[in-house]
Amino acid sequence: MSLVPVIEGEPLNQFPEKSSKKRSNWRHNVMLMLLLFYQLIPGWGNNLLESFFPIVVEHRDWSKTLLGALFSTFSFARLLCYVIFPHSITTWGTSISFGVFGLIGQLSQFLFGFVEYIPDNGWFIFTCFFLRIAESIGLNISHMYSYNLLMELYPTKRTLLTSLSVVISAVGYGLAPPFGSIIFATFGFEFPFVTSGSMFLAIVLYCWFEAPAYILDRCDSNEQRPTYMGLLRNPGITLIFISDLTSAIVHVYVAANFAAYLHDYYNEDQYSIGGECMIYPMSVALTSLLFTFFLNLCKPIYPTILGMIITLLAMLLVGPTEVLGFPYSLTISLIGCVLLGIGAGMFTVPGIETQTRLAVSVSGYPDNVDTRSLIQQSLRIWFSVGNMIGLIFGGFINDYLGFQIASALLCLLGWPFLFALMAWSVFRFNVL
Repeated sequence: MSLVPVIEGEPLNQFPEKSSKKRSNWRHNVMLMLLLFYQLIPGWGNNLLESFFPIVVEHRDWSKTLLGALFSTFSFARLLCYVIFPHSITTWGTSISFGVFGLIGQLSQFLFGFVEYIPDNGWFIFTCFFLRIAESIGLNISHMYSYNLLMELYPTKRTLLTSLSVVISAVGYGLAPPFGSIIFATFGFEFPFVTSGSMFLAIVLYCWFEAPAYILDRCDSNEQRPTYMGLLRNPGITLIFISDLTSAIVHVYVAANFAAYLHDYYNEDQYSIGGECMIYPMSVALTSLLFTFFLNLCKPIYPTILGMIITLLAMLLVGPTEVLGFPYSLTISLIGCVLLGIGAGMFTVPGIETQTRLAVSVSGYPDNVDTRSLIQQSLRIWFSVGNMIGLIFGGFINDYLGFQIASALLCLLGWPFLFALMAWSVFRFNVL
């Protein structure tokens, strides 16, 4: 599978004139930087409102369960995108998949800033859910297109680009809460959505006109085309996917409820909450970037398992509970967030690389954009399911048991699958 950039009918690597070459290189680099910047979208779109929206709807008597349901609609719509839309949607190679769906996503985010002006609570709830679903569909489909295009732009750097995509997405998760909190506290409810929607809308419009310059060819007919069920037939890949699901339950529960926990238990203001909510995703980003450069020093299954262990243990610190002997302390909660981010960073990138190696060496799939894109898409399916469970079930037990006890209970979820992955890795060490 190959990508051939074309301008005025000629491939970019064939330059009849020096001036044309400079102009083409400039356009090529701008497109690359914008596509990398667009990797912020999954985390940014998902987390922008979670740091301040619970405070906004306090006067409307929203329960944490209803809040969890609203936040989970982003993951639910994302799941529908990855299941209903064919894998080939990311290889259309036209401006349609990026431009149209990017517009839908950014305009929905822009309009969400004005839902507070709806006085009727019933219509308010309906509009919030409708715009959230439309935003998720638009952002996630356009993000799939941008990721595949990155894979084709630099086929020899796919591992690095995959890691950068994870890192930048984690940065999006990290920057969105403080951005939303600070803009909300300074200018009001609508400004975070108007500012963010306008910024990314400009990127979408630019890339919409540039994207047709890139042509994506289909997979070589002689290569075995990867399938989702083919991946699941490999026990190692499946166990990592299940671990991804349990990890997503844990992480999204913290992302959705930690800001309210800081506000309710420690009376933190919006500026402090924004900065403290940034600790976890920035830890993910830095750890992911670090392990990107250490993947060749050891088998990736090692940091995958170690990262999962750290993630589960960190949940006992994020919501410290005296029942388990931990003192009630903001410092311990923030240390737990740091460890949670380190565990996620160690788990995610090496986990993807482990799955890719298994898909190539055991399942016999080619190491190309189709295989890596399918693994990424499958990973997001499992993450989306985990996000929905974490938001709805986590919000439910948070309502009845509180953040601290709920965090400790969620810690127990991943251990059975972690032990299964450890046992499998011992028996299949030679293929890892």
